[in-house]
Amino acid sequence: MWTLPVSEIETVSLTNFTGKVACTVFTIGCNLRCRYCYNKSLVLKTEKPVDIEKIRDKIKTLPLKNIAITGGEPLLHYSLKDFLYFLKDSGFEIKLDTNGTFPERLQNILDKKLIDYVAVDIKAFTDDDFKYITRVDYGCGRVKKSIAILKESHIPFEMRYTAWKVPTMDEVSTFFDALPTCKKDTLYVQKFMASRYLLDKLFNPDITDEDLSQITEILSNYLTVKIRNI
Repeated sequence: MWTLPVSEIETVSLTNFTGKVACTVFTIGCNLRCRYCYNKSLVLKTEKPVDIEKIRDKIKTLPLKNIAITGGEPLLHYSLKDFLYFLKDSGFEIKLDTNGTFPERLQNILDKKLIDYVAVDIKAFTDDDFKYITRVDYGCGRVKKSIAILKESHIPFEMRYTAWKVPTMDEVSTFFDALPTCKKDTLYVQKFMASRYLLDKLFNPDITDEDLSQITEILSNYLTVKIRNI
């Protein structure tokens, strides 16, 4: 029996699984403390996990067979793999959201063909910016490794960048030059949305539409860029 800490299941979502109508599972807990994160209760574990039997029973009655797993950070939990086996045995197509800081765990579930689509977050393009925005001193190396793993796996995936800063061309170049070419891969630039539920209540970057256009122009040298949340 899997023991994944889940806070809720959203029965229908039009946005959480690109190109599909899907159910969404929210896991509790995260290894990062991103300033712009609005899932505060999930990150800080103030949400109470739903009883496992109730989750299993609800999943069995879901009207859709597409499911997105988000958080928090799902790969934080070793029990995720058992949950994925349960979903696959139940006939689901699975999308996983991840912050990219667990490349070995990502590789493991890819090897076992337990997921069908991945969305990986790029929090920043330099180690210093990564430390500032996540308040964890990992640097960008783990995320780059996760992207390289996804490229090699040939599984459909997307990248996401929440526009809290306009990166320089040199910063973006340094990040992507270390990776296999991503020109045909999609990166969604997500506009920062202010909220009283942010982990850092004082965080409020002044990102304008002009800034978004500049970010898109810079990133388009390396990827296919699309804008979300406008």
